[in-house]
Amino acid sequence: MTKHISLFALIHLGLVAAAVPAATPAAPNASGEDRHFAGSELEAYREAVDLEQGRQLTRAEQLYRELIARSAGDAAWRTRLDAEQGLARIEDMRGLFSLSQAELQAALAKTYRDWQPAELAEFERRGWINSWTIDGRKLYASSNTTNLQFFETALMARNEASAANFRKFAQIFLDESARLDAIRAASGAPESYVDPVRFVFSTKAVIHQVDLPPGQTVRGWFPYPLLCPSIQNIRTVSVEPAGALRSCPDITSQIGIAYLEIPRPEKDDLVVELRVAFDAYHTDVQVDPEAISPYDTQSDLYRRFTRGEPQMALTEPLVELARSVVGSEGNPYRKARKLYDWVCDNIVYNYVWQWRDATFTYGCASEEVRQRRIGDCVIQSVFYAALCRSVGIPARVHNGPIFPPGMKNDHVWAEVYIPQYGWLPVDVTYSEVASMAPGLSDAERRTIRDFFFGRMDRWRFCTQRNDLAQDLVPPKHSLRRRMTMFIPPEFECGGQNVAKRTLTWDCQPEASNEAR
Repeated sequence: MTKHISLFALIHLGLVAAAVPAATPAAPNASGEDRHFAGSELEAYREAVDLEQGRQLTRAEQLYRELIARSAGDAAWRTRLDAEQGLARIEDMRGLFSLSQAELQAALAKTYRDWQPAELAEFERRGWINSWTIDGRKLYASSNTTNLQFFETALMARNEASAANFRKFAQIFLDESARLDAIRAASGAPESYVDPVRFVFSTKAVIHQVDLPPGQTVRGWFPYPLLCPSIQNIRTVSVEPAGALRSCPDITSQIGIAYLEIPRPEKDDLVVELRVAFDAYHTDVQVDPEAISPYDTQSDLYRRFTRGEPQMALTEPLVELARSVVGSEGNPYRKARKLYDWVCDNIVYNYVWQWRDATFTYGCASEEVRQRRIGDCVIQSVFYAALCRSVGIPARVHNGPIFPPGMKNDHVWAEVYIPQYGWLPVDVTYSEVASMAPGLSDAERRTIRDFFFGRMDRWRFCTQRNDLAQDLVPPKHSLRRRMTMFIPPEFECGGQNVAKRTLTWDCQPEASNEAR
């Protein structure tokens, strides 16, 4: 079935698992955290942030705990929450920077064929190895073992298991590109959204009685698909327990949230499940660059998506970089493609979720990437959008689950707005990582590069658009373990975060779900 819709509209990939921090947070800004504190509390909080930035984590941890102890009562929940987020950042850093040099050498020797101890010093010299001095002790990031392979295809080839997984990952999108080529050839006219499948997205949480904080009501925030040209006909299939859904999701909003309230069970474990159906289309936007008319630079859309923002700072160095890449090119489609190719070729994929919340709270994602030349899907996409905005191309980012055959994870990608064509998807991360899989031909690498600029698979939908790190609605008063992205559901009871729960999610064609 083909349908035309008019235009108006690992690691992180699930194949690897690690992270590289780029920077510790800077001091809180006056428009953000400062307004949550007063007097001595603000002074203590700033000191804790400074200690954290200086990697004196033990003392910073003590100050955050003291702030939490002072912030009793419902009125102080914002102060308490900011201090709890500080503790969460420290927990992430301690978990990440946990290896001695000898332990890292042993891990690398197990991962890479024919590993030689002298290689570590060489890769440190190149800046490929991450280490911090924490509380006076030099420690190496455990993520080095995985992230190292992204600096050279030859290194990935020495990690046979990973290389095989990435080759399978690349093949998924080579096959998808061939499929769209066939659909395009069989069509009598260009079609931007084709070959829909009815999916059912199910999210299930099991919370054991012993892990439920005291309180009368368990509050839950579940991710929900947002309406866009490639995602249509969204409807709630079921909610368990019955009657738990308290606010109907707004599928046209900036963040898709199904908000639930459930009476806290007295003896039993709590099981909560949400199932949502939707039609997902392949995206195949066919652009004629010569047919593009000028932007309406006075429109709300153009003003909104070409301005600088805290995470997309249009700094002088970033603007100069973007201009050097696009040169004298004036066509917005070609400019966007030049920037896409540059990011794919020059920003090395690294999984960096441990420091991402800190960056989004106190720092600037686009500047982190510009300076360090590494990033995961979140900050790579933010950086690409910032480059586009700096040369007058409206750009934004989306966040949501992705579920190609054999994998599931959360992901972020970008979009650029082109007159006459609307929003075009751009996935710099999947383009870069899939095309570096060992054994691909130059033609296959080019196919992958072309696929993720203007085309998109139907194995994804967005739960946040335009901005990341959006607040939950209604507000959550307790710790959010991952503030930047919204895919795993969040829970609290009695104003306390539900830290321990078993989460599962899946997204399968409707026929597969009916057979369950």
